[in-house]
Amino acid sequence: MATEDAPRASSNEPPPPPEPFEAPLPDRLLPPTAPASRLANLSPGSCRAELKRRNLPFKAAPGPAKGVATPVRLTGPLRGVTFRAPGGRSPYGTLDCRLLLALDELAEVLVRHRVTSVRVDNLHRPRARLPGRRKPSQHSYGLAADIMSFTLDDGTELVVERDWARGPSGSACGPGSRAPELTAAGIALLNLVCDIARSGLFHHMLTPNHDEAHRDHLHFDLKRGDRLSILD
Repeated sequence: MATEDAPRASSNEPPPPPEPFEAPLPDRLLPPTAPASRLANLSPGSCRAELKRRNLPFKAAPGPAKGVATPVRLTGPLRGVTFRAPGGRSPYGTLDCRLLLALDELAEVLVRHRVTSVRVDNLHRPRARLPGRRKPSQHSYGLAADIMSFTLDDGTELVVERDWARGPSGSACGPGSRAPELTAAGIALLNLVCDIARSGLFHHMLTPNHDEAHRDHLHFDLKRGDRLSILD
């Protein structure tokens, strides 16, 4: 018996309403007052004084940390957000004082997005180099964090490798950045990342859009004397 075809979805359906991540980003040139500029250029003494003024949970890093100006370890939550980094004497859990201040200010952004914990793959990587170059990575100075996932207050986990989707523009933020297959978790992840980009907290934010080596994490770093904020 012949049957009627199922009704087809209209090709004239309106597009979904824009999300915050689709708004244009500000200019890449950071003002001297931007958090990344202010924090990256602190002296060791000024940085330690600021850690104490904020009463942040930290201790001096155990053992040597070559290349790190002021090596410390995070020992508790920042503004209620737990950063789950390698523990013990692993060098990958050491970070420079300036990056710790940046993570403290990052936590303020994370709280707005209901994040309660962050899984950090590594911070300090001794002798780390930029891919294919001899130039040191900011990881070698303890000024970079590789983040794998964020956990929200309802237990939802935003996993970079699983939830990231690249839009047709190739950019993580701004017009044309919405991918057709983007999930609810993917939207939440992009809204978070683009909010961080707008905060001016870091000089370089590398995403899975950057290359295959970053398919499973987000790279955030600070660089003394830099004036640009780059999201790729």
